[in-house]
Amino acid sequence: MLGRLKLALHVLIVAMVFAPAAAQAQDQGRFRVLIPYFSPLEGAKDGFGKDSSKELRALINTLLTHEPIDENTIKAEVKRFSLKMEDLGCIQTRQLATQIAAKIALCANYTQNADKSWSISGVEFWDIGANEAFTVSDISVGEKDAQLAAQHIFDEFDIYAQQLRSAAICADYAASAQWDNALRNCDESLALNPDAVSVRNQRARILYEMENYPDALAELEKVLALNGFDEGALQLAGYISAVTDDKAQARIYYERYLELNPANARVRINVAYELAKAGDPIGGMSLLKVGIDVDPTNVDLWEQYGSYAFAAAVQAQEAAAVTPEDGGALAPEAAELYRQAINAYEKVFEGKGAETPVSHLRNILAAYIQLEDLASAIRVGERVLETHAQEDALWSIYAEALQKSDRLDDAITALDRVREINPAYPNIALKQASWLIAAGRVQDAVAVLKVAAAGNPEQAEQAARLIFNDAYQKGYTAKRYPYAITGLTAAKELPGLSDEMTNQLNFWHGFSVYQQAFIDQGPSTLASAQATLPKFQQSIALLNQSGAYPASVNVNLGQLIENANVYVEIQEAIIKRGR
Repeated sequence: MLGRLKLALHVLIVAMVFAPAAAQAQDQGRFRVLIPYFSPLEGAKDGFGKDSSKELRALINTLLTHEPIDENTIKAEVKRFSLKMEDLGCIQTRQLATQIAAKIALCANYTQNADKSWSISGVEFWDIGANEAFTVSDISVGEKDAQLAAQHIFDEFDIYAQQLRSAAICADYAASAQWDNALRNCDESLALNPDAVSVRNQRARILYEMENYPDALAELEKVLALNGFDEGALQLAGYISAVTDDKAQARIYYERYLELNPANARVRINVAYELAKAGDPIGGMSLLKVGIDVDPTNVDLWEQYGSYAFAAAVQAQEAAAVTPEDGGALAPEAAELYRQAINAYEKVFEGKGAETPVSHLRNILAAYIQLEDLASAIRVGERVLETHAQEDALWSIYAEALQKSDRLDDAITALDRVREINPAYPNIALKQASWLIAAGRVQDAVAVLKVAAAGNPEQAEQAARLIFNDAYQKGYTAKRYPYAITGLTAAKELPGLSDEMTNQLNFWHGFSVYQQAFIDQGPSTLASAQATLPKFQQSIALLNQSGAYPASVNVNLGQLIENANVYVEIQEAIIKRGR
């Protein structure tokens, strides 16, 4: 089940899987690194910051994987925004990096101490794509030690570069579904930078793909501890919780996610869809209800709400383990959910009119039928058929409402309309016949089935079985043998029956005639003998035409025919004596 549900995960999540790290992995050429002047604080002179940044650019330029943007290029780009390079603080640096396609940007501050030494602090390399920072430890250096400061930052940057390489390799392996290799490289990356949110996100998704849901959730919790507003982590955590049947926790995650997009109806619909597909339509409804309260005219929200309410009603009734057909009452929870579905779908119909999907309109009628509010089902059926007159499915369920309201002839006519619209609509004749048989109109049912069987030989067996079941259950089993004989005789009138079905009908027809004859011969009078002799003879003829079927119901056909012959002799003797 989880495998199937995982395939149903909404496209929004799938598109996010592996995206952050993959965006960093393997561009053409080297990664561009933006290194502005270090920012002097507390009145410190700017010379040290300029010298240190220059030294750091030179060191990073020795790497094969990263390329510093040269000082003149930075000055030219800053000038475009009416700024000077000396004006770049951390926020402006990150903004500029976005504009000039730099993958990484440096932020660094420094102050001068009383002994003229320098204290460098607040050094961070920002991954612009992932929007997360790698922090370099603080350091103090002597007055002339700009190169030493740059070397310290470079040494830790080299660790960061290794972390990025491992993350990129992890992404490459993940993209080709080599989960074990991907996981190993993500672990190597996290060993170098445990707070790398994008890598932790990716690790969680790899564990999810490996169907290791407990560890995936644990990893997502680490992501959320670092960034409680990580939308991808909240969404995936909600989905995993839902498919592992922790519906309450799933709703918590999704509600936190939606707090970031409170007015976005499409996002709300997507999230509700994920919950519903994971088996929690009630959870989907609760998320949609918040949106409906904000925007009660949003037809899209009502449409989804109706669908989930209907699904939840079916779910609730199944959980109650009773159905109206079995004589059990509709569960109260199911009844309330059907009412909510009706209310939602009718709002959709008001908003969309003829554009309303047929499935929604059919669900309205089905819900009313489940509620046994047949008058409303018929009323709504007549209304929707005004705008959807060519929809066979609507005519079919409308016919069901008519039949349940004891308007059988109208129901039969409605099914005739289904056949006119769609001659290939399945089992129309069988449904008409079953309704006619239930009403005791067996001959009318046979007339319908004869036409169906003649036009579609494959339906002959189904038609015969339909009549047989009624004759057996209401006739033979109930010891109403004349009723059984009438039905079995009618079933044999159908064209195109197989030999197996003919043998079955002949056996039960003959056995029913025998049973009735046995009852009728009881008085042992001339009149009873004259009346039952031909019946016993008929039963023998029919039983002799039952082939091998009697063995399938553990009947000794030879003994049964022998008994019938005995009764034939008895009736003949009575008649002879009477004369």
